[in-house]
Amino acid sequence: MRLTRSRLAMLACVFALPTLAVAQTPAPASPMALEAAADQRALEAAISALRAGQYRDALSEAENLASRGNPKAAALAGSIYEQGLIETATPEAAARWYRRAVTGGNSDAMLGLARLGLARKGGSTPGEALAMLQRAASNGRREALAPLGDLFLSGAAGPKDRTRAASIYAQAAAYGDADAAYAAGILYADGDPDPIDDPLKAIGFLRQAAQAGRADASADYGLMLYQGRGVARDLKGAAQWFKVAAEGGDLDGAFYWALVNAKAEGTPQNLELAVQWARVAKGSSPDADRLLGQLEAIAAKPKPATSKP
Repeated sequence: MRLTRSRLAMLACVFALPTLAVAQTPAPASPMALEAAADQRALEAAISALRAGQYRDALSEAENLASRGNPKAAALAGSIYEQGLIETATPEAAARWYRRAVTGGNSDAMLGLARLGLARKGGSTPGEALAMLQRAASNGRREALAPLGDLFLSGAAGPKDRTRAASIYAQAAAYGDADAAYAAGILYADGDPDPIDDPLKAIGFLRQAAQAGRADASADYGLMLYQGRGVARDLKGAAQWFKVAAEGGDLDGAFYWALVNAKAEGTPQNLELAVQWARVAKGSSPDADRLLGQLEAIAAKPKPATSKP
C-alpha cells in the first residue's frame, strides 16, 4: 500500500525523535581525548610564540610537551636549535630532539636530522642522513628524493650507485623537481655505462629542466636537438634553446649560440653577433677560444672595396 503524505510526515517525526534525544545527551570526552586536546593547544601556543619571535617561550613550550612524548613538539624544538634561534643553540641539541621525534615517526625530524648528517653537524653523519632520507621518502616526503639521489651519486654514505641515483632523480622529476630532472638527464646522456645512456630518457628530462628555466639545461637540451640524439635533428629548435641558455648566463650556451650564428645553422648568419657571444664564452673551453680566434681573424680582414655599377 502506498503511503499518504500524512503517514510519511508521521514516520519522519517518529524517526527524528531518537536523534533529538541522543543530541541532548552528548557522551563525555575520554581522558585520552582531553589530553590530546591539551597537547594540541600547547603545540599551537609554541608555534604562535615562534611566529611572534618569542623563541625562548616557544622552545620552553616545545620542550615541555616533547618531554611528555609528543614527536611534533620534539621536532619543533630540534628546528629551533638547528636554526640557532637562541643564543645557546647547538647542533648537538638539535640532533638530540630530532632523534626523539624520529622515534615517534615524525618525518619533519627525519629531514632535519638528514640536514645535520649531510653537513656533518651535531654528531650526525652522512650514513645517518641516508637512513633518514630513505625513511622520509618512504613516508611520502618528496623533498627527500633529490638529496637521497645526491648521496648515491657522490658515494658520501657508501659505495657510489649512479644507476640508483638516476632512478631516484627520475622519481623526483616526476613530482616536478627541475634540478632532479637535469641531474637525471645528464646521467642518461654522459657516456658513462652506469647507468647505460638512454637518449630518449635524457632528452625528456633535459627538456623538463630547460622549460623550468635552467640555463644549463637549455644548453644541453639544445645540444641534443643539434646532434639529433633522442629525436630527429632540429637545428632551428637547437638555435632557439642556445639563445635562451646564452641570455640566461650559461657559458656553454654562449659558445653554442655564437657557433650557430657563425655557421648559419638554425638562424641567419650574423658574424657580429657571433663575435659578441664568443667573447662572452671566452675561457670556458678550448673550442670556445678557438672559435673566438677564428671569428676575430675574419673580422680583422679588410673588406673588399665595392665597385660602382
